[in-house]
Amino acid sequence: MTNSTEFKAHVPYMGLEDSRLTVQQEKLVMLICSGMTIAAAGRGAGYASADTAYSAAKLPQIKTAVAYFKEQMREEVKFSHANAHMMYMDAYQASATATEMKNTVDSLVKLHGLVAPEQQPQVSIQINATSKQLERMSDEELLSLAGKNDKYLEPVAANE
Repeated sequence: MTNSTEFKAHVPYMGLEDSRLTVQQEKLVMLICSGMTIAAAGRGAGYASADTAYSAAKLPQIKTAVAYFKEQMREEVKFSHANAHMMYMDAYQASATATEMKNTVDSLVKLHGLVAPEQQPQVSIQINATSKQLERMSDEELLSLAGKNDKYLEPVAANE
């Protein structure tokens, strides 16, 4: 929006009367909405000082216009289950390996809530030792603190 005519086309939608803003105020509004600070927008709009620009920016009609244009410029991001589902389906179609396909299916299952999240058991162990003392302990001593025996770390054959 660069000229006064374009600005005036939006005025009825702002809830302002056509003659409520001067050309200088319109320019101030547009510069503020473009991301400039009020002081910089005031200089750009031709205000004598930053204080005058701040005073102008506090006027109700300027606040209304700035709020209107900020709302017009705001982008709405809408991301739904349907969007995520389509993205996963695209990823599935583009999968090169069975692992990628399996991971995509896992993600789809989670997305649609078809499986409950796994509950990890929480284990709490009270240890009355400092980190230095723990560093000096052997594996057997650490296992006994954790309530396990020394056979705990040995692998078990699949057929046992």
